[in-house]
Amino acid sequence: MLSDGLGGTVEAHSPADGVIRSALAQRRWDTGILVPGVTYNQGSVVPLVPPSTIIYRLVQPMMTGDKIKQIQQALIGKGFDPGSPDGEFGPHTSAAVVAFQLSQGLTPDGEVGPQTVKALGISP
Repeated sequence: MLSDGLGGTVEAHSPADGVIRSALAQRRWDTGILVPGVTYNQGSVVPLVPPSTIIYRLVQPMMTGDKIKQIQQALIGKGFDPGSPDGEFGPHTSAAVVAFQLSQGLTPDGEVGPQTVKALGISP
C-alpha cells in the first residue's frame, strides 16, 4: 500500500479488485521509504502524538505478557485460532486478529487497539 500524499492510498487489493484507490482513514503509518527519481517537497512539521493506549501488534522483538495471553484466549473464545495461548504476539495471533477484525467490520490491520479490545470484550 502506498500513500498518495493527499490523504489517500493506492494498493494492490485482491485478485478480483486489482489495484484500487482508498483512504488513509483509521490506518497508522510508521514506516516509509523515499522512491528514487521522485522529487519531494518538505511540508510543515506534523507533531507526532503517541497513542494514549497501548496497541498490541506483531513487532520484533515480539510483544509478550499476560495481556497478550488474554487477547489470545478471547480470540479462541470468539472462534478464532491464534495458536497456543502462550502470551507471545506472533504471526498466528496477528492472523487471528485480522480474521476477527474482518468478521466484526473493523479495520483489518492486525493491531489490537481500543476498538478491537472492545469487540473482544476484554479490558484495555
